[in-house]
Amino acid sequence: METRTVEPRAREQVRSLTGMGATVVGLHVAGWGALFAWLLPAQAAAGANSGVLLGLAVGAYALGVRHAFDADHIAAIDNATRQFLTRGRTTVTTGFWFALGHSSVVVASVALLALGVDSFTAGLADEDSTLRQAAGIWGGTVSGLFLLTAGALNLPALRSLHRLRRTIGEGPVDEHAFHTHLNRRGVLHRVLHPLTRTVDRPVKMYPVGFLFGLGLDTAASISLFVLAGTLAPSLPWYAAMVLPVLFTAGMTAFDSADGVMMARIYSRATGNARRSLDYNIVVTGVSVFIAFLIGGTGLLSVVAELTQPTGGVLAGIGAVDLNFLGLALIAFFALAWAATAATRRAAPATTGPRP
Repeated sequence: METRTVEPRAREQVRSLTGMGATVVGLHVAGWGALFAWLLPAQAAAGANSGVLLGLAVGAYALGVRHAFDADHIAAIDNATRQFLTRGRTTVTTGFWFALGHSSVVVASVALLALGVDSFTAGLADEDSTLRQAAGIWGGTVSGLFLLTAGALNLPALRSLHRLRRTIGEGPVDEHAFHTHLNRRGVLHRVLHPLTRTVDRPVKMYPVGFLFGLGLDTAASISLFVLAGTLAPSLPWYAAMVLPVLFTAGMTAFDSADGVMMARIYSRATGNARRSLDYNIVVTGVSVFIAFLIGGTGLLSVVAELTQPTGGVLAGIGAVDLNFLGLALIAFFALAWAATAATRRAAPATTGPRP
């Protein structure tokens, strides 16, 4: 019976990984292939500067990679992965769908710019425009609320695991009890479930990523690249779309890798129930803490943007840059994953008694 349950999940995971990998590779082939096989030669043939365009293309790709390491991306993907696992979902594509949703805003924005929608172009290029200010408030509010909700939904499981750890002391861990506590959801889940029941599988992270992207910070950056690209007038409007495609390729590659890593981390940590318990307490605790930290800071930054304080706590929070936390989180989870793999190889699988 157990074999029949596991095998379909394994096949579903392989299909998900295959489709995700093919899409990420396809984006890279489309972006870099179009650049080198068509756009750069056409730019040079028209007498325009192809070196500048190449530099902008590399910059667009690097910007996608950098934004994949944003702390709000990582916190959203990690906490969503934890929630999907409690619902028995295959979670390896969580980061992939989030990145596609976020990148769609960039692609659409550059398309409007390339088509010459003047009102949108002017608002996007001006940091003080009503469009950019409203988008910034929207992006901070959406990401803040999503992260706080995700952290709150994971908090009951964390508390339950701590109670189990205190109860058993140094005794053996009952694997059934461990998984029962791991899936504990509590009152917060019942209260917040109406707000989150629509995001119940990885593909539904696409609209979440899209809503995050409506902050327009990355869209503005790529659009400025387009404005500075000095494409030859003889090239069609869609030539500019190579830049957002490269941005999407970079972001999806690394957000997808984050999603795969977290799916592996939150799945059975080791064959030893006690190590798995301790491991899940640490990883879930870090994810919940970061969700509250990033979400709360994001919402307070929105308040600071609206009130424009000249000093005090709000002014300090508004000036905080949490981007460095993204790299720190990736490093932490990567080390945790490596430690788990090393422990699994070094020790035989043992579990507590089954009921």
